[in-house]
Amino acid sequence: PPADPPRACLGRVLRSLSAPGGEARVLVEGIARVTLEDIAEDGEGGLTARLHPLRTELGEPVRTEALSNLLSGQLAALLGEGAEQPSELAEALPQGDPERLADYAVGVLKPPIEVQRALLGEPSLARRLEQLAELGARAVEELRLGDSIHAAVQEAMDKGQREYYLREQIKVIRRELGEADGLDDVDRMRQRLDEAGLPEAVRAEAERELERMRRMHADGAEYNVARTWLDWLADMPWDQLTSDARDLRRAQEVLDADHYGLRDVKDRILEYLAVRILKPDARGMILCFVGPPGVGKTSLGESIARALGRSFQRVALGGVHDEAEIRGHRRTYIGAMPGRVIQAVKRAKTRNPLLLLDELDKLGQDFRGDPASALLEVLDPEQNKHFTDHYLAVPFDLSQVLFIATANVADGIPAPLRDRMELIELPGYMEEEKVEIARRHLVPRVQAAHGLSDQISITRPGLVALIRSYTREAGVRGLERQLARLHRKIARKVVEGRRRATRVTPARLPALLGSPPYRVELAEQASRPGVAIGLAWTPVGGEILFIEAARFPGGKGQLKLTGSLGEVMKESAEAAMSLLRGGCGGLELAPADFADWDFHVHVPAGAIPKDGPSAGVTLFTAIASLISGRPVRSELAMTGELTLRGVVLPVGGVREKVLAARRAGVREVLLPAHNRCDLDDVPAPLLRELRVHYVSEVSEILPLALRPAAP
Repeated sequence: PPADPPRACLGRVLRSLSAPGGEARVLVEGIARVTLEDIAEDGEGGLTARLHPLRTELGEPVRTEALSNLLSGQLAALLGEGAEQPSELAEALPQGDPERLADYAVGVLKPPIEVQRALLGEPSLARRLEQLAELGARAVEELRLGDSIHAAVQEAMDKGQREYYLREQIKVIRRELGEADGLDDVDRMRQRLDEAGLPEAVRAEAERELERMRRMHADGAEYNVARTWLDWLADMPWDQLTSDARDLRRAQEVLDADHYGLRDVKDRILEYLAVRILKPDARGMILCFVGPPGVGKTSLGESIARALGRSFQRVALGGVHDEAEIRGHRRTYIGAMPGRVIQAVKRAKTRNPLLLLDELDKLGQDFRGDPASALLEVLDPEQNKHFTDHYLAVPFDLSQVLFIATANVADGIPAPLRDRMELIELPGYMEEEKVEIARRHLVPRVQAAHGLSDQISITRPGLVALIRSYTREAGVRGLERQLARLHRKIARKVVEGRRRATRVTPARLPALLGSPPYRVELAEQASRPGVAIGLAWTPVGGEILFIEAARFPGGKGQLKLTGSLGEVMKESAEAAMSLLRGGCGGLELAPADFADWDFHVHVPAGAIPKDGPSAGVTLFTAIASLISGRPVRSELAMTGELTLRGVVLPVGGVREKVLAARRAGVREVLLPAHNRCDLDDVPAPLLRELRVHYVSEVSEILPLALRPAAP
């Protein structure tokens, strides 16, 4: 026989039943454990096996008895009162026979079939009892855990029923006392309203709503609407005020620490704060910061709130089309809620916060109303003392709120709304200011955000090159993105172990950030007749503008304009041509200089739309240079509007235009005489690098702009 013959169970067939489908069900009684040594056919279609009894190894009597007692106790616990097993199993629990107890335990515990087969073939009684004791311990623990869960659930149900009976008893007691049927929520809400310090008129409305709640069922929809409305009344800061800081010097320190430059803006803010300190209840003008993106309008509002010690809340108005976003929805609508102003005051938890109305020029208007018109009452100091939100339907005092608005373009603000505010222009930053902002604020913030400190150092020429060649903006938001991109490149090299420290210079920027997307237009490119350098204003700052003129013989004096020019700029070119035809400018021109030629004026970067009257002087100079054959001085840039009378009119954006001329290497600038005062905003050291010519008539332009005629 084999060394370890297979083990089997010898059984007696007690019953055999035929099942549908040709199957048979057999009830077998086990007799003994055996080992199977051989199986052979008997010649009549049956099988004959040679078996040997499998002897049970009893092991140590003490260990066997201990395991038997442990397993017997576990089975008694599992078959006790409340168990799911039949009561017959508890009555048939074997006593005094460990081997029979083990077989009995398998039927009670019902382990998986694989475990049952292993236990059936296990010759060691001690090992069988030990495995069954482990299964029994787990079954007893599961039973106890189920009992505890059932008890906890039953206790919770009993508690809920007890509370329900108590509430019903309270209703009966109040009914017997003649009081209105109510709930505990009403009393708690009344206590909250008492603590909120509501004005008398508002408290009267709240009391009427409380009485309505008493007559409502707690599960009704109207009950929840009333409770939500009263929650808003209780949460509003009716009598909560914060004290303003009265230290103007600290306010200036806060503004200087948070923002570099913006001297005129800071002076105006400090003047405004000084008046608020002298007369806290003064109803002054509402400030509106107007400027291109990224110049610090929102952060200025945060700095003012910090300087005053007030709570700061931002109200985003960009893309708002619904008047209800400002005034709130009436309670009759599903999902009604107050407007954004009341919501911001609630979040501030004080009646005199600083509310920043962001992106005021991005308000929309459609069939749901005009949000800008709804803001008229909010921003009017004479009316907002009794501002009534549609949801609250009671007046709330907004006169103590300090409103500050922001906008990118003042023209986008409706005129009635603009009339209620004092506009403060935030110009774009100069290159020197961007460098200082990057050194003081942006670089430390970006380094901390990327986990870098000594691993990267950016030189001042590197910052200048980054600003000139990789950004084109009035603010510093794009500069911060480029700095973050640069730090990400260095962070990867540091983690990969390829570099410990990097010194960023202008020569290293292309290797780190790729080819520069922008290039600085050099003024020296204008060296031939018919090319003049103009100055233009864009939303991202000033730019120099090349205007090119050409003419062709055999024409009829027609003028062709290209370069995606707007109607105003086209009219400026036609006016310049008319001035030259009329002999203005000091050039001795014959009619044949115009009649036998066709003229073509082009402004490069033709895919970019261009418009405005400020190119009139430049167009006049370019055409005059073409006809006279005298080149325009390449170190001179110009701007100004011309009239048919030959008068040079003032233009806007002079500060940005002068800075663009200086950045392009221009050493002289020609400006309208009426724009002389606009250069007060330009720092004196920068003006000393430029020579500025002021003209008031067209006759003064060409002697300054054109080179002398060849002898």
